[in-house]
Amino acid sequence: MRAGFPVTLSIDLTSNRVQRGIGTCVSQFCGRLLGPFSRLFLTATVLFFCVFGPRFALACPVCTTLPETTLADHLIAADVIVLAAPVPENPFKFVPKQQIKGSPDELARIPEIPFLIDSTTRAAFRANPEMTVLLTYGTVTKDAAGRGLSRKWTRIFKLNTAREHFLDALWRERELWRTSTTEPDARIAFFAKYLSHEDPVLRDTALVEMDRAPYDSIQMLRNSVSTDDLLHEFNNINRISFVPVAIRLLGLQLDDDKAKHVVRSRYPRSVLQNSAYAYDWALAGVAMDGPSAVSTIDAALEAASLSLEHKRSLMRALADSGTVSPALRDQIVLIFSRELEQDPASALEIAIAMRDWNETRLDSQLADLLESEDIDPVTQFIIQTKFGSSD
Repeated sequence: MRAGFPVTLSIDLTSNRVQRGIGTCVSQFCGRLLGPFSRLFLTATVLFFCVFGPRFALACPVCTTLPETTLADHLIAADVIVLAAPVPENPFKFVPKQQIKGSPDELARIPEIPFLIDSTTRAAFRANPEMTVLLTYGTVTKDAAGRGLSRKWTRIFKLNTAREHFLDALWRERELWRTSTTEPDARIAFFAKYLSHEDPVLRDTALVEMDRAPYDSIQMLRNSVSTDDLLHEFNNINRISFVPVAIRLLGLQLDDDKAKHVVRSRYPRSVLQNSAYAYDWALAGVAMDGPSAVSTIDAALEAASLSLEHKRSLMRALADSGTVSPALRDQIVLIFSRELEQDPASALEIAIAMRDWNETRLDSQLADLLESEDIDPVTQFIIQTKFGSSD
């Protein structure tokens, strides 16, 4: 790789891929639910659910998610990027061989690379003494004001020809994103090209991008992703964190008979049971079967055996489905109206959808909730913003 070439990187998905914990599940839920509302409000929502909603926080039976940060996130946030290799006199220790981003002064001020070189990587260096490993130093974790909370070294991946080409293309593309008004679509289109790549690290990087993208942004991937590749995620326990995004993408392969069979055989049972992937199967079902799938979800919502957490997942799926398919909104609004009448606990998901759709048919019911004491402060705030007031 030539000197001065500005590259960035993704998390090394071959190690420490699986992240567990209540906080991760809650923050992922809030992030997908609220979209680009505000970092401050997202933080408040996470805190609310942690304090007032422990039953919700414990609802996820798997609680296994993909990394919170993506390759493009590191591109923006990294202070220093280096290519590293072993110290000549110490094969267990990394030392920067080439600096890709940041100044020499910055590199001199930051801590040394803390990672020991494992046996597999040492063997790779012995086989190819010219090999390097890409690492970054910086932060992608921000507080409500957008300030970095901490900085650290992150190991990305060992470089090979395919990854060098990928990084080269990514940098050129990212420069276009900076001046584009359609960055989300351009970003999805770029990473979609790697969803079937032979390099598993590049493919996993693309899947993480799709998982982090809002559901409406991945609609461009209809009939464009290999069903066999998506089904591969279901066959390996070590790939469990990729199952949710695989389900959502599977539902978009509308012209593939195998995808149709899998989705139609799975989503009705999933939405009726307290499935870990009820939200994702519900989205896939509605994408595939439209009004009939909405009716299936409607029937599930009326089942007395549903937990509150499961019901919220289904409501969120209806909200996201209505966002991408306006023709379904009349049917969904009727369901939302009934749920508001029967269970105010569903008001948060409904209020967000009504606000985002500029829908007024449920305004009177939402207004009545503001006068009651049956809703939490977060839901109250969302309803007030829907009405254009935060008094």
